[in-house]
Amino acid sequence: MEKEEFLALKEQYMPNNVEVLFIADGMPVNNRYFYLKNSSMFRAVKDAYTQVFGDFSSNDEFLKVFKDMGCYFESLTVEPIKYLPLKEQVTAREAGVQPLANKIAQMKPRLIIISLKTIEKYTRKAISLSGVTSVEHIAVTPFPVKSMVNVNNCINGIVAALKTINWEE
Repeated sequence: MEKEEFLALKEQYMPNNVEVLFIADGMPVNNRYFYLKNSSMFRAVKDAYTQVFGDFSSNDEFLKVFKDMGCYFESLTVEPIKYLPLKEQVTAREAGVQPLANKIAQMKPRLIIISLKTIEKYTRKAISLSGVTSVEHIAVTPFPVKSMVNVNNCINGIVAALKTINWEE
């Protein structure tokens, strides 16, 4: 997936008001991505939302409800960094902090779910730099890969985070 395609895909799912902001590491690799409905993160998030809000008739319905509820996925970096050497990953993440801070300042989410423990410090720095006061809760989950423990911890972390928000407001 080219960067322009990735950004266009994300844009079509941008809600008018962001209530819940998921933050992942970077642009997808191997054409696996949340908004393509074919990633482990998509399955984990959908499972968590199903536990909290009930069943969805299809993946498309889930994404519609996800957007309508003000939920959105953003990335720390807009480049694919998964296969870069560690030093280059760190550099890319550091470079992504201020742009992410700007996005958070614009969105003003109530809940932020960081979906990879490795990016927590960068994301927390971006949240701090954003100056927002809207954030009621920050959750950090493992990325749902490599083991069922990670998958289940990711789902359970999202479920717990979703329950921190009063959805009636």
